[in-house]
Amino acid sequence: MFCPECGERYNYYEPQCPWCGAAKPAPEKKLPEAVEESAAAEPEKVEEKEVFFTYKARKRHGGKILLVCKYCIALFVFMVFVCMLGELFRQPITKNLLLTVFIPLAVSVVFFFDAGYSIKAVREIKCRKDDFVLYRLNDEAVLPFGKTDILKKRYRTGLFRHMYVFVIDKEIFFVDEHDFPEVAETMNKLYFGEE
Repeated sequence: MFCPECGERYNYYEPQCPWCGAAKPAPEKKLPEAVEESAAAEPEKVEEKEVFFTYKARKRHGGKILLVCKYCIALFVFMVFVCMLGELFRQPITKNLLLTVFIPLAVSVVFFFDAGYSIKAVREIKCRKDDFVLYRLNDEAVLPFGKTDILKKRYRTGLFRHMYVFVIDKEIFFVDEHDFPEVAETMNKLYFGEE
């Protein structure tokens, strides 16, 4: 190897030139020929990537297996209710018997509604330059800023909490204010006109 400064020959494995002390030049990395040709053929393109924030739900929603389990439990408990309803007509009706028969119905309804909510609940929101991307269990939707023609509703679910419901492409998305407090504040301003 020849030194780029003094031109003297020295061993390639030495870190610097032994005669003048110049640092060894860094080796150039060679690109494969196909990459070199494509780089030479195309002009340089600078792609600007979108900058966005990702918010995950604070509440842990179950996955698909838990969802199937909820539906199975709801169906089983509803079948128990139907069997008990048949027994209701064979015996004299009392308050305790009515209560015993309709408890499985209430449990079944709660599991069905919880499973339905779990499917439609937003689990992650990405905030981009001009829109939100809402992610549910199986799909996603883009919610543009300031779009007022979408179906939207806000429900009070607690003393200081709201649930936002958006219908995008005939799909329902539930955004819980407790899960996404930062995004909920922005949604209040953009879609419901509250400061």
